[in-house]
Formats: sequence, structure tokens, C-alpha cells
Amino acid sequence: MKGRRHTDDFSAHCKRFLDYTDSFKDVPDAAPLRLKVEHTFKVYEHAKFIVSSLKDSISPELGRAAVLAALYHDCGRFPQFSKYRTFLDAKSVNHAVLSFQTMRDRDFLQEETSRVRKLAQCAVLLHNRHRLSPMLESDARFVTDVVRDADKLDIFRIMVGHLTSALPERDAVLLHVKDDPERWSSNIAEDVLAGRISSYSDLRYVNDFRLLLGAWMYELRFDATKKALAESGLMAEVLSQLPSDEALRPAVEKLKAMLEECGIAGRRS
Repeated sequence: MKGRRHTDDFSAHCKRFLDYTDSFKDVPDAAPLRLKVEHTFKVYEHAKFIVSSLKDSISPELGRAAVLAALYHDCGRFPQFSKYRTFLDAKSVNHAVLSFQTMRDRDFLQEETSRVRKLAQCAVLLHNRHRLSPMLESDARFVTDVVRDADKLDIFRIMVGHLTSALPERDAVLLHVKDDPERWSSNIAEDVLAGRISSYSDLRYVNDFRLLLGAWMYELRFDATKKALAESGLMAEVLSQLPSDEALRPAVEKLKAMLEECGIAGRRS
């Protein structure tokens, strides 16, 4: 049905995504790819939750674009890992650009309106940007923000699991940083205190990852996301794993205060 509008039915797209990922089932050492399938559907569900919380203030077309962008946001991870054996963009390709190219070239959104296609593709292309341009059109910004919030919610879940256990794909998920429980980088802590989001390329230790996850709270845009994060207990667990180091204490205390604010925002929503 060309031009289908304003519906909550995403079943055809979910099947399309699974059919696509199934084509990578014979990739050697594919555990990280199976993780990406699980991650995708978690992000998809989070996006639906965020959109549902805002359904009285956004158009159905805008909500549909956001959910579809969440479903396809990491489709480029599969050819990326298949070719380069890593999820580290700096050592391979920008996975957001590859995801955009994949969904465009495979015409994943063929039955959607032109507006939904453009908004979803824009969000996929931009979802991993370190910063979004203030000139970004408001609807495109909204759709991108939904994907970024939903993505972060599930990455919190993934990271907590991999920060505390020796799962087979741990190195790939944590981008091969050093696992020294007492070490952390002063520049990452400084970024936290300054309200900045560190770059993946600056991470050296597992504790740097914990600090980065905490700093992501600066970027959460929706009260529904903040509520979900506070209620999950995931961020509290991440912060509890940081070393008890006097020099690190100011950054940790700032992150704890931010988490408390997330809970307050959630109670308002």
C-alpha cells in the first residue's frame, strides 16, 4: 500500500528487518550481530514508549517516522561487522552513514509517505552524531532525538551487563578499552564536570565508559526517557561501580545529582 499513513502497525517492517539480518547468519563469530538484533528491538520498543507518551502533542506521521528510524537505526552494523569484524567506527566506517545507505538502497521504507521516509532516514543518518546542528529542522530534530534517547536507554542495559561480566562479545561492545578497575582518565572526568559528552575515541579504560554513560544524561530530551532510566536502576548501578577515588568524587557526585533530577522529571511526566 503505497503512501500508508498514520498507523501503529509495524509488523511488516519488523519482518523486513529480521529477513535482512537473517542474511548475515553465517558470518563467523556472529554473537555481536545477534546482540544487535536484540538491541534493535529494545530501541524500537523504547521509541514506541516515548512516542506514546507524547501522542497528544505530535502527529501520527511524526511518531511513525520516529519508530521506524529506531527500528532501522543500526541496520548498517551488520555489513560493518561482516566486512571489518568490529563495531568501532574509527577502525571501519561510520555505521550511521552505512545504515542510511542500506535503508535507502534496499528501499526499506518503500510503502511510507515521502515525509516519513525523509524524516526517518535523516534520523538514522544523524543518530550517532556527537552534536546535532542547531539549524536542524524541528521535526527532524524530534525524530532524531527519539532515536537517540531510545538508543541510550538500551545501551545502558547492554553496558551494565558487559561491564560486570565476561560475556563473549564484551570486548567488541566495550570497544577494546583496558579493563583496570582502579584506572580512569582525567579528561573524561573533566568533560563530566564541564557538561560535555566525551568522544568514544578518548576512552581508555572501562571506567571511562562508565563516566561517558553517566554524561549521556545531559542529552536525554524526554521526561519519559528520564523516568525509565531512573526507575530501571541501571544508572545507579553504573555509578556504584566507579572507584572510590577522591579525585573522581566531584564528577561522581555531579552524575548522582543528575540521576536524581531524572527521577524528579519522571515524576512530573
